[in-house]
Amino acid sequence: MQNTTEYLRRHHGGNGDKAAEKTVQSYAKNHDADFRLFWESHCAAHLSDHASVIDLGCGTGLWLNELAQTYPQAKLTGFELAPYMLNRMDSLASNVEIISDDLNNPSTELANHSVDVALANLLIHELHQPVTLFCKLRRWLKPGGVFILCDMVRQPLADYLQHQYADIDLASQTPDYTALVDAFQHFQEHNRYHPEDITALLQQCGFEISAVETFKKGRAVRIAAISV
Repeated sequence: MQNTTEYLRRHHGGNGDKAAEKTVQSYAKNHDADFRLFWESHCAAHLSDHASVIDLGCGTGLWLNELAQTYPQAKLTGFELAPYMLNRMDSLASNVEIISDDLNNPSTELANHSVDVALANLLIHELHQPVTLFCKLRRWLKPGGVFILCDMVRQPLADYLQHQYADIDLASQTPDYTALVDAFQHFQEHNRYHPEDITALLQQCGFEISAVETFKKGRAVRIAAISV
C-alpha cells in the first residue's frame, strides 16, 4: 500500500495538496452535463434511498456528498488511498463511508451482490492493472448492477503533446526538460488503454457492455457495464 501511495503522489505531480486542490477545482468539469446525462441514463433505475453506491477513487468525496443530497438514506461508500485526498474531505454526509484501500489489489471484502451502482471516474489509468478490481467489483455488484467507468484513453503522441503544449511551437522552442520528462511519463500513464482494451477486459471479467461513449475529441471514454 505504501508503494501505491508513493506512486500516486508522483503521478499527481509530487505535491499532494496541489493535487487535492486541482481535484476540487476540476470537479465541475469531470461531472459536467454530459457525464450527468450518461449517469442518469444508465443508473437512475438503480438509485433510491435503499441503494448501495460505491465511488472507486473518490478523491475528496464531492460526488458522494452530492449523491447524499438526493439519497440521504442510501449507503454511499468511497474508496480512496491518497492521504492528501482524505485530508480534504470536509463535512461528509452522515450516510457516506470512506474506505482507505489499494484498489490495485483491494483487501476490502464487501458482501457479494450487495452493490447497485459503482463509479470509477479517472481511476483506471492509475492502476498497475485493473483486472483484480474488475473481478472483485463484479462479485460486489448485484446481478444487473451498473458499473460506470470514465477515463482517459490512448491517443497519438503528437495529439497529446499538442494538447499539453498548445501554446508552444516545438519547432522553435524547447520546453523545460523537467516538464518534458513529466509530460512523457504522463503520456505513458494516461495512454495505457484503447477503449476496446477496457471493454474487452470488462467482458472477460464477466460484464456486459451496455454503452461506450468517447469524448474530449477521443481522448477519454465513458463506459456503462452491467454485472451478469
